[in-house]
Amino acid sequence: MLPQSIPIKEMSAPHSNRPGAVAPVPKARVTRNDVARLARVVPSTVSYVVNNGPRPVSIEARERVLKAIAKLGYHPSDVARSLRTQRTQTIGLVIPDITNPYYGEMTQAIEEVSFQHGYTVILAHSSHLPERELRYSHVLRSKQVDGVIFLPVTSDLEPVNSLERAGIRLVILEREVPGYACIVSDEHDGGYLATRHLLDLGHRRIGCIVLAGDSTSSAARVDGYRAALGDAGIRLDPEWVVESNYGYTAGEVAARRFLGLAKRPSAVVAHNDLIAIGAMKGFAEAGLKIPGDVSVIGFDDIAAASYVQPRLTTIACPKRQMGQAAIEMLLSLLKSREALFPGTMRLPVELVVRESTGPPV
Repeated sequence: MLPQSIPIKEMSAPHSNRPGAVAPVPKARVTRNDVARLARVVPSTVSYVVNNGPRPVSIEARERVLKAIAKLGYHPSDVARSLRTQRTQTIGLVIPDITNPYYGEMTQAIEEVSFQHGYTVILAHSSHLPERELRYSHVLRSKQVDGVIFLPVTSDLEPVNSLERAGIRLVILEREVPGYACIVSDEHDGGYLATRHLLDLGHRRIGCIVLAGDSTSSAARVDGYRAALGDAGIRLDPEWVVESNYGYTAGEVAARRFLGLAKRPSAVVAHNDLIAIGAMKGFAEAGLKIPGDVSVIGFDDIAAASYVQPRLTTIACPKRQMGQAAIEMLLSLLKSREALFPGTMRLPVELVVRESTGPPV
């Protein structure tokens, strides 16, 4: 019940549709011509000051223009500028999972370098779905971005090719694509190092959690895993390779798959740290001790890997270096419209030993 001291008519919005209400008049946009009139210069001089060229401006005229800009609150139109320069100073970034800290660190590095060079990053999250990749490729084309850093999730390269056909420069991360500039980490070596570490500890029954689908990074890691077992003279049991989706829950599900085997592995190599941490939870809830009953090793070395208990042994990928290299390579491509093909840059990985791996009991 409304208090009697507050008349109902006073609760109406100040600019309602009731008779007599007057909507506020929006303020007119400040234009380049407005700045020129106040600074007593021609409009082109304002552009030269804002863009720092291409023609020189006297110190006195520049000061008048800057004072006029500050007084009027002038903001140059990005649309008008892009029409003149044929550049939007924007870069598209398509990543598969914004919830994975691995991509967060990579994105941060890309954004920082972009900002330093006067570019804005448009972030697109594909959710590991090819149809979203294609949709975002159309969106980025319509936004007329200058270049794109793309992390494709499948072998369907139509989203990438559609951007290339539009004349947009591209750098591909985490996948080798013929004809494009690509940056990858040494996935095969990572899978080998992880498995070799467990073999050196004395494990002979080593499981592997792989990503479902046609992930090239997962395939390369599994190849490294197989190679290490082969070098040790160990026959791979097909039951030891378990397919998984993404994230912590998928790791728990994979752990339960291993627990259901007649002879479970004594150690597990997981595709990434999120899956590894989920698997650790699944094993622990089943009453297994880590690493006493089962050792677990991840991949990526996200921040959480050193905070979970026990701390996770993992393969460290150069996340920030990959992001920095990708944006620097893209900026280099944008400086020249000639056909450039830097090829594939492969960055090394390293083993980080913590507490989740130990000798078999």
